This record gives sequence, C-alpha cells and structure tokens, in this order.
Amino acid sequence: MKSSVLLALVSALAVTARPSFSSRAASPDVLLKNGQDAIALNNKFKTLSSGSSCSSGENACVDNGFAQCSNGKFLIQPCGPGLICAALPLVNSAGTSIACTTQADLDARLAATKATSGSTDTSEASSAASASPTPINNQGKGGAAGNNNKGGNKNGNGKTGNNDAGGGDPQTSRTLVDAVIAKGFENDGQDQPAAGQVASLTSSNNFINFCATVPDLPITNGKQIKTGSCNPAPMGVIAASSNIPSAKFQFPTNLAEIEPNSAFTIKIAFKHLETGHFTNAQQTYYAAPQVVNDAGDIRGHSHVVVEKLNSLTQTEPTNPNNFAFFKGLNDGGNVLTADVSGGLPEGVYRLSSINTAANHQPCLVAVAQHGSIDDAVYFTVKKGAKKGGKKN
Repeated sequence: MKSSVLLALVSALAVTARPSFSSRAASPDVLLKNGQDAIALNNKFKTLSSGSSCSSGENACVDNGFAQCSNGKFLIQPCGPGLICAALPLVNSAGTSIACTTQADLDARLAATKATSGSTDTSEASSAASASPTPINNQGKGGAAGNNNKGGNKNGNGKTGNNDAGGGDPQTSRTLVDAVIAKGFENDGQDQPAAGQVASLTSSNNFINFCATVPDLPITNGKQIKTGSCNPAPMGVIAASSNIPSAKFQFPTNLAEIEPNSAFTIKIAFKHLETGHFTNAQQTYYAAPQVVNDAGDIRGHSHVVVEKLNSLTQTEPTNPNNFAFFKGLNDGGNVLTADVSGGLPEGVYRLSSINTAANHQPCLVAVAQHGSIDDAVYFTVKKGAKKGGKKN
C-alpha cells in the first residue's frame, strides 16, 4: 500500500479550489512578493514531470495536474476540462496557493499584484484550457453578485439577478449564470402525489443561499464537523445508470473463518469506480462537486470498515462510531487491498466498503433504483479456523 498521507488534491471539475477572499487586502508590498513567488513557482513547475524526485508532503503542478509527493513520488490529480494547475498569489495574506484555475484567472491575479518578472505563460496548459469550454460556477472576479434575495420563498431562497457573470469568467463570478439554473427546483413534487410522499424544498436560485436558512449551523467549509454543519457545494456530475459503481469483497468471503490475532489482508474488487482520487479529508471534506472520467465513471476512492457484532444473527443496528478496523484505500486500480496487520480478537464481524467520490461524499448516480454501490460480508474469528480463512 502507498502512504496513507491524505493528499490535498484539487478535484478536476467545474469548481476550482481558490484561496479565500476578504475585504482586507494585503499591503502592496506583500501582494507584489506573492505575485513574484507565484511566478517563480510556475516556472519551476514547468521543469517537473511525473518522474521528478520530490520531498514528502511537497505540493506542485505536474503535467497540468495538482500533485503531492508521497514516498518520493508525485501523485497527480488532473485538472478538469478548460482548467490549468498553477500557483496563485494570495490576496489577503502573505503566500501562495496551488489550485486548478483558468489561464485568464491566473493572469488577472498576477497582474493585480503588479509582479512582472519572469514568464507567466503556461503554453501547454493554456492550449488545453482553450480546447474545452469553460466550466461553470465559482466566486471571485466578474462583477458584483446579482443573487440578492428578493423577499425569499418559504425556504428563504428568493429570486436572483441572473446576469451572465458581468461579461467575465463564470468560474470567478459571484453571479449565478442563467444557463445553470434548474427550473425543476421550483417544483415541490406534489403535483404527482403518492402515499406518504413529502413535499420537496424548492428554490428559484439553485439553493445557493440555502445555508442561510439554518444560521445556527456552521458552514462545512471543507471540515469534518462532528456536531453537524451546512454544506454549500453543488452535487456535481451525476454518474449515468450505465456507470453505477459496484464492489465485491474477494477476501474475506462471506461466512469465512479466520484465526484470532493473525494478520490477514482484505481484498476488494471494483467496477465503474476510478479509484485513486482522494482529497485532503481535513481541509476539503465535501468541498467540491463529484466528477467523472472520460468513460463516465466516478473519480473517487474507497474505504473498508470492520465492525464487531454480537452474533451472525444480530438484528440490532450497530453504532457507526464504534468499529474494530478502518482503512482508506488511496491507491488506484480495480482490485485493492488493506492489511489488518494485528488481526482481530475472537468474535463475529461485519466487513463493509464505503465507496465515495474524491471529496469523500457518497457516490451519486442517475437513478434511485439500483443495486448496492457498496459490499458487505460477515465472518468469524475463532480458534481452529480452517487454513486460508475458509469456512469449515
């Protein structure tokens, strides 16, 4: 297994990772230094490749993807269509950030710092950006936001001024673009009633201010907030019904027997999940929409979790906060493994998968009726288990 260090990978999708903005900009001297540092970093990144040596934890742009070094090797997350990877100058503090963005946004940010030394041309990335249409939705430049609530509906979401990004890049505008407004969100679904069916929340502006309706909750903001939060990130690209992921444990098999406190290796196979894509779980949790690859498969990763049961016939729901073993599967491939190096004490266990998109959210698919995206098996740890972990 590769290192379990969580990578701060930027999701290759229609929303890019950006440094936060505030009304207090850094001083001109700090901005200038930030711009110069960003230019220097971008020039350095041009010299790197997937085979370049690196120091553990080092972040960079490599082959137009966001990369972090693990065990001396760059692990690369490609940017989405129309985007490039680049170092960006921060605007309200000293430093830089690395993100997927557009060439126009990079140029504008550098120009704002008045840094002119060195080249800011990323020709290969720039040509890639121009080859695809610009994706939709982010914040930043492009004019004042037009999404001021006007009275608000019953969910606190009023109509929005839908100016097309003020002529700017829709990925940096704070204005909702007309082309992405989902008119169906205004329908509560009760025009086709069914027994027990409840009305959906409605919105005429894609719920962009929904979290304002629950002011007592903090914004998720990429964090794992145990007391609960409200997340404003869009769901993103929904996988087609022909690309619904599935998984099957190859070891242990169902009703297998394993010797107590003996090391064993969990093995699981996948279909229609491009594994190996995971972002920093402490900083980018649920922070970006789901995306798919060129084949339509979700870009994500998996986890395995072992929970102890009272018996194989237990009917009481388990406590999800209590588990005997948990492992994130960060590698790529159709078959992945996790070593349970110390084994498990005697008992009965359930082994489950947790398949997710890159930002750790559950996989989202096109239809409600489908087979399970995850797998679960039940096994026993007991003395005298048949060699190989097979049930007697």
